[in-house]
Amino acid sequence: MVKRVVSLCFGLLLFIHSADAQSSERVLGQLKASIMAADAVGLAQQTMNSVEIAQFGEGRYYSRGQATLLLKGFFKDYPPEDFEVVASTRTPGAWFVEGAYTSKGSASKLKIYIRLRIAEGTWKVREFLIEDSDE
Repeated sequence: MVKRVVSLCFGLLLFIHSADAQSSERVLGQLKASIMAADAVGLAQQTMNSVEIAQFGEGRYYSRGQATLLLKGFFKDYPPEDFEVVASTRTPGAWFVEGAYTSKGSASKLKIYIRLRIAEGTWKVREFLIEDSDE
């Protein structure tokens, strides 16, 4: 029984360490690079198998393939000029990122909200929400 508990604790520590080893800067850097390059494929590869996407309203869950097509359309209509992280809140199992997106296709900045979860020891995008800015 003690061996089982020790093994379980050790496995949990390895899981937590692998998620922590993926630094915040690296995760945010990958997200920003995909967004700035209008790389829908690269961005979709950073999602869970099913990801919620909302563009200017109610969202729904999409597969990675569907998400790729949807994001390609978004980047075509709103080509990126700049993306900056405005706020970030992280807990051991969830991470919320708020960003400001500037596009050649929009007169004002757009807000992008990204919620990430730990999946298989890495941070994966669970939600990608795009809204008009109040500015």
